[in-house]
Amino acid sequence: MVTNLPPQAEAQYKKVVASRSKEEKLENLRIFLSMIPEHKGTEKLRAQVKRQISRLQEEIITEKKKRSTRAVTFEKGDTSVLTAILSEDKKLLYEFLACMKLFDENLILESLNELKPLSTGFEDIVLSFIPLSPSMVGRQKYSLIQTILLKSDLIIVLLSIENLYEEFNLVKEMLRKFGIYVASKKSVAIFKSLATGGVTVLNRSRFLSEEEVKSFMKEKGVESGIIQLSEYTSLYTLEGSVKGLQRKNFLIIVENHEGELPADQLCIPKDSIVSLRTFLKNDVLKTVFKASGLIRVYLKPPSAVSPSSRPLLVDEETTVQELALKIHKDLSENLKYARLWRGGFSSKPLRVGSSFKLMDGDVIELRTR
Repeated sequence: MVTNLPPQAEAQYKKVVASRSKEEKLENLRIFLSMIPEHKGTEKLRAQVKRQISRLQEEIITEKKKRSTRAVTFEKGDTSVLTAILSEDKKLLYEFLACMKLFDENLILESLNELKPLSTGFEDIVLSFIPLSPSMVGRQKYSLIQTILLKSDLIIVLLSIENLYEEFNLVKEMLRKFGIYVASKKSVAIFKSLATGGVTVLNRSRFLSEEEVKSFMKEKGVESGIIQLSEYTSLYTLEGSVKGLQRKNFLIIVENHEGELPADQLCIPKDSIVSLRTFLKNDVLKTVFKASGLIRVYLKPPSAVSPSSRPLLVDEETTVQELALKIHKDLSENLKYARLWRGGFSSKPLRVGSSFKLMDGDVIELRTR
């Protein structure tokens, strides 16, 4: 281990060594990684820790598979959006899927019992839904549920108004076990460790005071660093970010509720929560696709007359440069500019640069040097 680490990082490394289980070691390694300053002298150490984290994750999944009598066979298509639907109440899961009026009753029951996706077409892509409950997490299904959650583009959380906070906390605890937390892009925390100088908090959150942030970081053994908040950063999303958990887009749907929904009490943005009645009243599939945070982009090779009929699914606000990198590293490195059609291929193309942000339905032709 390098010698120029801050004291809190060295203390955290001792926790890594003293870990009593692989799961505990994985969590301690994630925290340790967040405390290592990013500079040339720590590149090898950071890379080594990342490899350890990756290797531990694989070992944990492999061990879970060995204890399982069921093979993980779940696959996700290139042009499909996967939504995991979580609820403590399996009856509520069934009623929700039935209310959507998209799937046969027998298919819904099979999905609940066998964890098979319920799929339907949405314009030129496929939307798939899989209902899950914390009660399903057992030895025989752990690996399959983990695979589903990690591949999910969106997590819908179903809550009853009577037990809103308890049910939401149970879902969050379930996801935490799989290394996942749910948060919108409006609720993020970016942390950079420093050797000295104390904890500096940038920007303000409506859900957290500067004192609360510093107190939380101190509890985690972090004494120096810079943490950048967004308007909707909560203690939950701060913890998920610092621990290195994987963020997932989400939508909360509340059953049997009229009036204003308790977004602020749950420490989430208002557009992340909707009543079941409002959800069903609108275009269900369009709402789900929008909540997934994905957009469809259609590629047109320079030599082709027209763009591909199959879209490429990418994150909202993806730039031209990020799109090129997603396709191939060489394409990104040699990118010169792009021609873009917005509002239909028959429109006049625009010449755009590498930092231009894409929107759903854009047709793009990448030009290299």
